[in-house]
Amino acid sequence: MLGNCTPEPEPPRWVLVLEPAPGAARNVGGLTLALRLALEAQSAGASAVVVLQKASELLPLLRDARLRLPVVPETPTGAVVLKSRASLLVHRATLCELARTGESHNVDEAREAPGVPYAFAPVDAGTAALSGVAERLLFRSLRKAQDGWTSRWLNRYISLAISRVLVKTPLRPNQVSVAILGVGLAGGLVAAQGGYESLLLGAGLFQAQSVLDGCDGEMSRASHRGSRLGEWLDTIGDDLTNYGFFAGAAVGLFRMSGQSLYLLAGAVTVFCGLLTSGLEYRYLWRIGSGDLLRYPLSQGGGNGPLAFLTPLFKRDTFVFLTLLAALAGALGPMLCVFSLAAIGILVSVLKTELRLAREARGAATE
Repeated sequence: MLGNCTPEPEPPRWVLVLEPAPGAARNVGGLTLALRLALEAQSAGASAVVVLQKASELLPLLRDARLRLPVVPETPTGAVVLKSRASLLVHRATLCELARTGESHNVDEAREAPGVPYAFAPVDAGTAALSGVAERLLFRSLRKAQDGWTSRWLNRYISLAISRVLVKTPLRPNQVSVAILGVGLAGGLVAAQGGYESLLLGAGLFQAQSVLDGCDGEMSRASHRGSRLGEWLDTIGDDLTNYGFFAGAAVGLFRMSGQSLYLLAGAVTVFCGLLTSGLEYRYLWRIGSGDLLRYPLSQGGGNGPLAFLTPLFKRDTFVFLTLLAALAGALGPMLCVFSLAAIGILVSVLKTELRLAREARGAATE
């Protein structure tokens, strides 16, 4: 879920005390409520989970490799205590805010949603009636504030519905990432056949990959299976899909029209894209991340008069525009526009690299 807390210079040492409650073993979003609460505490910076003797029936629910916190039978001396019924669904940001106070709290008494996008107040999901409500809140919280227009109003509705099913299957997020890449690459292969129908079907698969692309991340956040490998699979999968589709579309358009301009536009798009990705990947590798949003260029939203147009250049929106262009029989002009955009993005990344190099030299001389 969203809402990771930013650590303070010396964050208070705190523990989560789980109290027995009917429905603690109820499955919500692929995890029992007790395990989910413990994992949220782990992500929010807890130092231990306390299960007192009177709540020993909760121990089997916490036996999971994802839970790395020690589960102890007594509250450590001097620790800040956040006490909660094991049937609560709690947003991570709520635990962060309570822990930051440096005082012990009863999580059940937190009545307001924390101040982060798509957060929710604690919900007792121990009954069948409320577990459905809780699951809807849980998956709504998986939305991202930085989503583009198409993701916000179209893609997320579809991907979240699919993810709610997938988290209850044996499938892992990384397996889903590989399958999603297959859908994207199929779009490029189909588009390369040429003809209106093939180009439209290829663009449709390109859009399908864009929609499904949300599922692996949603699954990893909902099931607490996020990993560095998963970040790289998601980032590389998106880029390979982009290059594969634009290369395939260029070949298909050439076959259909005989115009070499499309081959040139496709080559420029792929070449600039590969250079851009190489520079971005080098930076991500240095900082130990595979999340493209960590690249400095991705973090700037802009504050100028045209900043409201920023979502137009996000991947979800340009993929959807590609589908509309294919539907209108205008994929050729769109490919030429994308080739110019690829040059512009490469120039922006090169400028970012030069700025980072200057900052590194400046830091080295201080």
